[in-house]
Amino acid sequence: MNKKKLLALVLAALMSVSGLTIAFADGTVPAGSAPAAAAMKSSGDAVTVTDAAGLAAALEAGGTVILGRDILMDTKYDISIQKDVVLDLNGYTITKSYGDSNHFIFVIEGGSLTVEDSKGNGRIEAIDEDYGYGIQLRGSGSSFELRSGTIQTTQETVDIYGAALNSSVKISGGTLISTKGSVLGVRGSGTAVEITGGEMTSGGQGGVYISGFYGGTDSIQFTMTGGKLTHSGGINGAIQLAQNATVTIGGTAEIESTDKAVLVQSNAILNIEGGKLTSSGTDTSSVIRCTDNSTTNISGGTFSGRYGVDTGGTASVNISGGTFDAYTTFFPSILGNPSIQITGGKFKDDISQYFPDQKMPAPEVTVTFSDSDGVLTLTAHAFHRLTEARITSYQWYKNGIMLDGETGTTLTVDGYATYSVVVQAEYKNMTSERTVVYDYREAVPEPPDSEESGDREYGDYYGNEKWDEVKKEIAKLIEDEEFGETIEMSATGLPYFPSSVARALKGYDITLEVRKNGVTYKVNGLEIGSIDKIWYEFEELETELLTETPGDEEDFSKPADENKTNPSTGR
Repeated sequence: MNKKKLLALVLAALMSVSGLTIAFADGTVPAGSAPAAAAMKSSGDAVTVTDAAGLAAALEAGGTVILGRDILMDTKYDISIQKDVVLDLNGYTITKSYGDSNHFIFVIEGGSLTVEDSKGNGRIEAIDEDYGYGIQLRGSGSSFELRSGTIQTTQETVDIYGAALNSSVKISGGTLISTKGSVLGVRGSGTAVEITGGEMTSGGQGGVYISGFYGGTDSIQFTMTGGKLTHSGGINGAIQLAQNATVTIGGTAEIESTDKAVLVQSNAILNIEGGKLTSSGTDTSSVIRCTDNSTTNISGGTFSGRYGVDTGGTASVNISGGTFDAYTTFFPSILGNPSIQITGGKFKDDISQYFPDQKMPAPEVTVTFSDSDGVLTLTAHAFHRLTEARITSYQWYKNGIMLDGETGTTLTVDGYATYSVVVQAEYKNMTSERTVVYDYREAVPEPPDSEESGDREYGDYYGNEKWDEVKKEIAKLIEDEEFGETIEMSATGLPYFPSSVARALKGYDITLEVRKNGVTYKVNGLEIGSIDKIWYEFEELETELLTETPGDEEDFSKPADENKTNPSTGR
């Protein structure tokens, strides 16, 4: 009897007596050991495992699991995860050599699995040529996250089962590889996938397959703002957005395919806000293929390939931005009755036939106001979403009358009025314009929030309808430059008054004197300045307002100690 055989017999005898689990130096467990008799070592909250049985037991128990050596899984059983698990590959490799239809390395059934690699070069592999499946989320509420490490399979690498409702996948780093299948299969309802980093490589018919079986376009939310997806060999593209889902691509995301980057199909929405999408195919290949009743919204990103967009059916394509580095933006043979509208972006070819209503979109214009040492200036900020379009002219108006010579981006104003600017743009001998109006008038204060009102009464306001009429009358006097004119009204006609104030002022007269620089308010003969003083300082003004007589007017331009003192208040 050789020494090794003798050692095995001794160890087996010891285990049968004591129940201890002992592993050989190569990580194998002596024959006859039950799977539960696993090689594991606990350190604090983490468990280090060195064989397949120990790995299965630790993952099923939950917590932090650390690989202590390479592990070979050569049996049919799947490891079920129903608790929260963090798996640190620790530079080692898990290899599943056995393959069978729909059998995965790990099956997440309501729990969570986070994979990371603290040392580098750690891997999880399913190597069977026909049935090398990776990780499946099978139970509702399941979640998976890849932070680092590599997961490589021959078939689907990570799969969300259709019945795994409200499940999620996050990829922030690491690598996913499928040599023959999809690197991601996304199904179910209430499903969320977030990709912010890492690399994904697929050699299957499609790189990422997305299909919501239930609900509408919000059934699945797929977001990719970072990382890289590379696909080769199949006709379904790097991302196949089959149905009932919304996909958003932006940030630094990169998507490359030898066919199409994204295929958008029935009742699905594709939003592209940034990133880089590339199709390296020839002939009929396009970066994006839109069919059926899908919707594609493009506001940013770079698109490289022979054709930018191939569309058909009743698909809707709306382009407001992005750079199309393609031979032509649209595939020449457009089938069906798609809706195509372009309001912005950068293109190599002439896309004017796709303008909404065959009219060039208007430029984007905003007007801002500034006061620098009493110099009042309006500034027009204009751009066009079509990169090749030019802003050609500005023209300012005052109260609807054109101001001769005012054709720059700024205008110095000298009083309350309605100003406007007309901005024109040009693209390939087509022009468009946009008019923006700026009302430069005295602001009427908004009433304070009722929750911050303290002990004052808010909620029922007097005179708003009347005040609207008065404001129109004031505007007309300003427009006609009839300065010095006055308007008289009842105090209860003032705007935004709490009922307590309105009742207190009932019966008193208000005189509004229209000046070039605004409106002077007088209540019961007392000049009080702007109307917000009545609102915000009523408690201080109340006595003066109710005791002053017409003609007894204080000069608020004087210092406070020179103002008239009210005998009843001492102020």
